[in-house]
Amino acid sequence: MESPSTLNQAADFGKIEYLESMSIMDRAIAAVRNGKIPNVALFFHYPPVYTVGRGKKPENYKNVEVVEVDRGGDVTYHGPGQLICYPIIDLRSKLDVRSFVKNIENVIISSLHKFGYEAYVGEEPGIWVNAKKVASIGMAIRDGISAHGFAINISPDVLDGFKKIKACGLEPDVMGYIDVDENELIKEIIENLSKFYGRFNFLDKNELLKLL
Repeated sequence: MESPSTLNQAADFGKIEYLESMSIMDRAIAAVRNGKIPNVALFFHYPPVYTVGRGKKPENYKNVEVVEVDRGGDVTYHGPGQLICYPIIDLRSKLDVRSFVKNIENVIISSLHKFGYEAYVGEEPGIWVNAKKVASIGMAIRDGISAHGFAINISPDVLDGFKKIKACGLEPDVMGYIDVDENELIKEIIENLSKFYGRFNFLDKNELLKLL
């Protein structure tokens, strides 16, 4: 049997407060940096929260309380009806940010194709289906380890949260969603991540925390 330290690991943490998830993400980054785990994929579901990255433009989120984070991009919304994935990947052996982002785009597109959606990279950032933005990507690289990740809208419930902002400068009516089972989507994402970064072992969240 392979040791956990030789396997990529993944877990779904379910609904969790945003700041708590940041603590888990930081632990995962440290575990990857220190060689405890090669790579980690974290899945979260948030209560309503607005976050802004390094490319923040205050005119896009007037009268909205936000959490500032170190990812790229401007303001976005997270909330019920959305699946969050943070792929914590060790890029130190080949730090090519452009290729990494392209790989993540391909992971999302391939995962959505499995459910019959013709997803694509649009002229504006993110992943699109039928001229609607259904997934947002906001990454950071910390000393060669990736942080943050992407969000996929999987229910119309999430769309109301975008009405108060211009996510990445876009009008709220361009936001869309896909209708998929989130557990099946998680399986597809893990499978497609494995094509680029090696097999991921899916654990219970408490088992993964013990490894971090």
